[in-house]
This record gives sequence, C-alpha cells and structure tokens, in this order.
Amino acid sequence: MHVQRGIRLTALRMHAHARFSSTSIDWPRPGRVGMIGLGQLGQAVVGNLLRAGLAPVIYDVKGESSASKLLDQGAVWASSGKALAEKCDVVLTGLPRPTDVSAAMGLTASGVGPDGILAGLQPGTVWIEHSTTDFENTNKIRAEVEKRGCKAVAAPVTGGMQILKVGKMVALVGADEETFQQVKPLISLSAPRIIRCGEFGHETVVKILTNMLCAVQDCAMGEVMMIAKKSGVDMKLLFDAMRISSGNSFCWETEFARVMDGTYYPDFTSEMMAKDIELGQSLARKHGVPMLMHGQVAQIYDLCMAKYGKDSGSTIPVKLVEDACHTSLADEATSKKFKDWTYTTEIADGSYVIVHKNIDNPHSEISKKIS
Repeated sequence: MHVQRGIRLTALRMHAHARFSSTSIDWPRPGRVGMIGLGQLGQAVVGNLLRAGLAPVIYDVKGESSASKLLDQGAVWASSGKALAEKCDVVLTGLPRPTDVSAAMGLTASGVGPDGILAGLQPGTVWIEHSTTDFENTNKIRAEVEKRGCKAVAAPVTGGMQILKVGKMVALVGADEETFQQVKPLISLSAPRIIRCGEFGHETVVKILTNMLCAVQDCAMGEVMMIAKKSGVDMKLLFDAMRISSGNSFCWETEFARVMDGTYYPDFTSEMMAKDIELGQSLARKHGVPMLMHGQVAQIYDLCMAKYGKDSGSTIPVKLVEDACHTSLADEATSKKFKDWTYTTEIADGSYVIVHKNIDNPHSEISKKIS
C-alpha cells in the first residue's frame, strides 16, 4: 500500500505552548496528496501541507483561477476529480454539503460518473473526509471507496478557522486502527489534536452536535450583551468577567470580538451553520429526540439568512438583537480595544483553552498570582 511505505514524518513533536518547529517528510513522488474543495477549510489544509514540504494536487469546481495563490506556492492543479485521484495515494475532501461531496465523488442517481474521484481511485488509496456532512451519505460513499480496494477515514475538524490556518486544529476521526495510524501524521499537519470517535460515522455526529451548541450560544450571546449595554455595563469588562465565569464558552471568547468589529465571524457563514443544524435535526428525527431549543435556533438562522444574506457570519443572530433595539453593541472605545485582537489555543487538562493575544487581559495577572 502506497501510504504504508510513503509517509515518513520526523521531528513532528508538539509542545503545549508552541507549534512544531521542524518537519521532515518523504513522499514517494511529488503531489501524492490531493485536496478537493478549496473553500476556507480546503485552502487552510493545503497551506499546511505546503508548509510541511508537500506538493499537493488540488481541484475545485470553481476552476484553476480560484487557486492561484496555492499554485504559486507549489500546489499542482488537476483537471478533474478523476485526474486528481489517479495521481494520489491520499485524497482529501473538504466540501460544504453532502450533495457537494457526492458530486465530487461522481455519484449520481444512475451510478458512478466518469469524471469524479471514484472513477480515478487506485487500489490502496486512502480517502480522508474533512467535510462536516451527513454521516449516512458518508457511509454510502465509504462503501463505494472500499469496493475499489481503498480505505476511508472520516476526519471533520473543529476549533476555529484561525487555528486551522496555523495547524493547531482538533480532528474528530473515525477509521480502522491500521489506516488511522498510517494517516495520523498527515492529519496532524493541520490537526495535531486528534480524538478517536469509535465507529466510522460517530465522528461526524459529534462534529454536528458541536456546531449545534455553538449555534445556540450565538443566538443567546446577543441578548445578554444587549442587556449589559442597556444597563450601562462596560462591554470590555463584560467580556473579561464572562470569560472567568460559569457562563463562558468558546463562542463567547472567540466571537465577541467579531461583534465589536462588525463582521460577525465571517469565517463560518450563517448558511453553513444552518446546514449543520439541519443535519442535527435529521438525526433527532431519526432517533425521536425533541428539538424544542434547536428548532427555534433553526428559525433564527433562517430569518438571519433572509435578512442579511446566506454569506453573513455565523454570529449574525447578534445583529438581530441590535436591530430590534436600534442599538449597536460596539462603540468606538471598545472596538479600539479589540482592533488587533487574535487568539491561539492550548489543551489544559483535556479541555480546549483560548489564549488571547494583543489585548489587555486582566486575567493574566490573576493567573500569575494564583500560580
């Protein structure tokens, strides 16, 4: 199998407080890793592969012009999904919806088309699915992949696009043990924090549920922020106080700043969030789970898309509250404090911890005193 003899990574050692400093990778021939789907996720993954010294083969239905920066950095363009699969030992996909994944694979109502990934897969190839999609559809594709003597790995990623771009994402992985061990070093280039999720398909369920909880928080945070604003509470104080309280969340820590700059977290769109809620509702119907909360959240996102557009950021429910109250949560003084804000992440005692950068952080001094 190509992957068994092909992947050799050395000096891939992650410290809790720093990225890996050096990576040496040998691959049988240039371009043996392929990526289909060059949205924000796909471009970030390809960027990590390039930094590691690989020359990934890439393809997207938007055409070669959509990948000019990646091609300038050493990526190799393929003319179709089939052409990419014919060249690669590992094929990665990162696409928005289940229908997009099926189309990329070449699955049609009448069978397998001539230009998709399935038409070009060579025996021994590994397919790694980074998309957040319908796990039943993924299982269907998995069966087609395995018919061709290939292996399938489901590895949706979570943790924020900013973290993916610097290779510190979390991957939720479903695969047989042998295949997992073969591709783990490759996945680690983008997501060194890997969680095995048992049976193939369970990782996608976990990822969908993660985004569903984020959607609830995005809908709730605007309301509490507006109550604070109307009560005269300083917004930066609110941000800092909430971070050290029982009301804290990943969304609060990483998306508050996107309200202050008026972008409402454009890295993940309201349409993508609505898609994940819909996938979760489908699972709920299958298992007879009532969706009182998430049914309301789904309606809120439908309203947001109708009012602000499908490409509006996933934190856009906050703007619904601002518009209803005719009050902007951001003010010049607070926005200025978040102007250069960014973040990274650490794992502390098994939990994801946000590390804030380029912002006054009163909790830093508290931590020093406690330690």
